[in-house]
Amino acid sequence: MNRVYMVSIVALSLVALGGLCTRLPERQWERGEFRPIGGKPYKLPDGLEVRYIIGAMDEIPTSFSPLEMSVLNNTQSRVPVRMPEGLVFSPSDPDYQYMMILQEFSFNVPADQETTVFLPTYGCNENLDEPDEDSYYEIDIQVWERELCELFELLRGKKLDYEDAVDLAQEALYEITDGNGLTDSTRQRLKELP
Repeated sequence: MNRVYMVSIVALSLVALGGLCTRLPERQWERGEFRPIGGKPYKLPDGLEVRYIIGAMDEIPTSFSPLEMSVLNNTQSRVPVRMPEGLVFSPSDPDYQYMMILQEFSFNVPADQETTVFLPTYGCNENLDEPDEDSYYEIDIQVWERELCELFELLRGKKLDYEDAVDLAQEALYEITDGNGLTDSTRQRLKELP
């Protein structure tokens, strides 16, 4: 395949993605009562089994409220995992927040091993409890909705690995799930992130 053809395909893909948010459904939950309604199913690659997902005890550089996930690889090969932006984790107890990944997150699970990873998740329900070691979660769906899509596009390629950026990303998500949508000032601050 020649280089010009490949560049054309990439350019057309980017144009299609840019218009994607305008073709997505509007918000499907009541403000302040986020729950994943409508979206794309997600499952881990074949051979992987989730042992547990709980609230992590400590913060990580990319999240104030990460989830700790233990995954068992039942295969004889290393398995790569890609979790897409917008992937939601549902709590088993309704007193806890739904949690969401805001940027694509990838990791590998070594062959025939159980591995623990810390997921860079963000809260979706400001008035509910943050995850802790007593909160259990399950992988839900990848949400597919216009306002959240705008947030994912604004965060694409940005470095969410320091306190101010993580705080801003969490504030932006709460504006969408619990407030009246992204404010112009938050939108501008997101654009200015490195």
